[in-house]
Amino acid sequence: MDVNQLMIPVYINEKIVLDMLAIIEDGFSTVSQVSYSDHKENSNAQKIEAEVSTSASILSKLLKIDLKGELSHSGNCGETENTTKEKVHTNVSLLSKFRAFLTDANILKSGFDISNMKIGDFIEVEGELQKNPLINCMDIFVDVLRMADIFAEKPQLNARTQAKAQKQQQDETMKKIKSFASELKHSGTVDFILSDSAGTVVLSAQEQYLSNDNISEILGGHFKVLGKVIAICADKTESIDLLRKTTLSILPHDLLADMFSCLQNEDMKQYNLPELKTEISGPAVIVIPVAIYA
Repeated sequence: MDVNQLMIPVYINEKIVLDMLAIIEDGFSTVSQVSYSDHKENSNAQKIEAEVSTSASILSKLLKIDLKGELSHSGNCGETENTTKEKVHTNVSLLSKFRAFLTDANILKSGFDISNMKIGDFIEVEGELQKNPLINCMDIFVDVLRMADIFAEKPQLNARTQAKAQKQQQDETMKKIKSFASELKHSGTVDFILSDSAGTVVLSAQEQYLSNDNISEILGGHFKVLGKVIAICADKTESIDLLRKTTLSILPHDLLADMFSCLQNEDMKQYNLPELKTEISGPAVIVIPVAIYA
């Protein structure tokens, strides 16, 4: 068995896996019956001993002769026992089966080779995963404001009015940022970025298929990704818009730059926020992930 078959997924789109296997096998059942027979044998043995003595003979006076004989018989008798068991597949075993089919049929392409990649290809790439830079920046900024509020010193009596006004302004800012972050995820999908020296893979993942609905499980870890290519940006003249699934995609770049300028001023640099990106330059591809696993 290949070690790649023993996978531990943190994301698996079960619907795609089931659909693909159903196409491959012209319909299938997740429950199969396995029958086997076990032949059991019992052995028995019989032994008959016989003894002949010559004590009554005249020879007994000279020599005692004992004649002993043994008659034995052994035989086998057996029976056959039939057993039927049910084998039930899990979503992970079906994923492993699907990947094995792609590998055996030479359909699965490994590594990031954009010159040998076409839309519709199944690929397997690996690397460190990061969240959509824009969503990541929004989430971190909200956490920074929340932590600053926790450790803020209690204002003096004569400064409470000013502190209260500042707190209201901060709460309003946080509310707007949370609403903006929710807009980026309103479609139920989250973009993850997998960077490679040869290019970038943008994964359009559905939140419902994340293990335990916990995005933090896959951030910063080294994983393999099995998915299908749906868009290709062959060079730097092309790019992937990270706002493509939101209403903000219709806004011009200059207006977007003004909107995000407040997160890139001198005051915000002290918080060491990640680089704010709304586009990923080529070479890059968009992939619908079937599974993310270790």
